[in-house]
Amino acid sequence: MHSSALANRPHGPRPGGFFEIWFLVVFAPGGGRAWWLRYTTFVPAAGSAGAPRATLWAAAFDAAAAEPAIAIKDVRPLAAYAAGDGFAVRIGDATLTNGTARGTIAADGHEIAWDLRFDPAARAARRAPWLLDHLPLPTRVAHANGEIRCDGRIVVDGVRHDLAGAPAVQKHIWGRRRVEELFWLYCPCFDDAGGACIEASAVRLSRRLPGPPLTTLWLRTAEGEIDATGLGAVRRNRVAVSGTRLEFRSPSVHVVAWCDPRTLAGWVYRDPRGWDVHVAQSDVASCTVEVRTRGEVSRLASRAGAALEFHAPEPLPGVRYVAW
Repeated sequence: MHSSALANRPHGPRPGGFFEIWFLVVFAPGGGRAWWLRYTTFVPAAGSAGAPRATLWAAAFDAAAAEPAIAIKDVRPLAAYAAGDGFAVRIGDATLTNGTARGTIAADGHEIAWDLRFDPAARAARRAPWLLDHLPLPTRVAHANGEIRCDGRIVVDGVRHDLAGAPAVQKHIWGRRRVEELFWLYCPCFDDAGGACIEASAVRLSRRLPGPPLTTLWLRTAEGEIDATGLGAVRRNRVAVSGTRLEFRSPSVHVVAWCDPRTLAGWVYRDPRGWDVHVAQSDVASCTVEVRTRGEVSRLASRAGAALEFHAPEPLPGVRYVAW
């Protein structure tokens, strides 16, 4: 298993069609607010329209706000991107290292600035079947820094939010082709259950492929871990989607997650070969978890402390998407 710094190591940019992503989700310790920060590079495939680019993305979520989530981005030429020794990436003046994140985006009448630090995870987490690490898949994911804590500040439209020990997760994604369908849940903020955390995902590279999505689930509670990410468990795990509601099931865990549609930020992502997918996310979603062990049922609940993502070719009704 790789160190978190090695898991974050850049793999591009590469000619002929390639994308690379590093993102960080930071949750207010009490729930109800969250922030999403993303550093990316993109190179179109040969013959596809568009120029290579480097992009900063940011979103601010507030469960109590009457207005939709704030979602903005800043597109730069690929030359604005640079990578340093070890792990350090830069887009313009914004930087991400294996322990810090800094940057500012001003667009569409909004501004989001961040200056954060965290203690890196000792090693990257494995949240998918180990066999996938050895296959030539068109999209790869490294769970570089899971279950970390951030200190620092985030300023949204002049309002400063000072953070101390804010739960967070940071991932690295790269590849030649985007998946057509993905549903993701991450929740480190459960009511009255300090230290509990869950991550679940369902992925379908192409809807033309037979069978259900590849669905994984990992849960940590005070009693220990439930790891339903191996190939045997994946065959039994299931996901169901209804509007902005996701339901994950493994043999011993049942998860229901949902969000107010007003809290969704929408983005259009482009595949290097030219087609688009629509991504809607809320990082102030809610979820409930039921765990069955030895005939007993235990329950966890989170109010506005979870990340939820819907990734599909078609847009969700009523969501405003930031264009590619």
